[in-house]
Amino acid sequence: MADFKTKEITYFLKPGIGNTQKAIDFAVKRAKEGDIDKILVATSSGNTGFVVIEAFKDTKISVIPVILNAGSKYSSEDGEWTKNKSKYEKAGIRYVQGIQTFSGVERAVKSRWGTAGPLLIISDALRLFGEGTKVGVEIAIMAADSDFISPNEKVLIIAGTGRGSDTVLLVKPTYSNNFFEFAIQEIICKPIVDGIKHDAK
Repeated sequence: MADFKTKEITYFLKPGIGNTQKAIDFAVKRAKEGDIDKILVATSSGNTGFVVIEAFKDTKISVIPVILNAGSKYSSEDGEWTKNKSKYEKAGIRYVQGIQTFSGVERAVKSRWGTAGPLLIISDALRLFGEGTKVGVEIAIMAADSDFISPNEKVLIIAGTGRGSDTVLLVKPTYSNNFFEFAIQEIICKPIVDGIKHDAK
């Protein structure tokens, strides 16, 4: 038996929301290989979560939306997530909403004293592959810490740059206290990026 596996990776020519449907299509195609039971989708407003749930409605795969933490602009009184939250709950959709793995208190320290700690550095290192890769790793750890997924399973991740989706990864997740056991096992699609275009945040 060969000691390697050749798989196709799709590279979007630019990042962003315009890649959302294609990224979801690639996730559906990868899921058909039959070795995963759960998909995580990053969805700040909840809208992309609805789209991914619809795409997998005729499968046995569980789609788990991961929402930004309370206190984000999306969770404000008139924020988009606030408007969608009742729709999720009425439909019985379970979702993860917790502290962002690479943010939280460390972002407050950066804002107050202008000092970057290790989490912000790890965050920017992952952004070298694209914002969606950073977000994908982050939501997987959030979901593991919230007991929605296990380090013993492979999970498909759908994430993106800003709004929508442009990155699909197959990962073996871990809890935040075992961060360096995390494994990105496959890149299904991602955008071509040209470095990090914003200040550390």
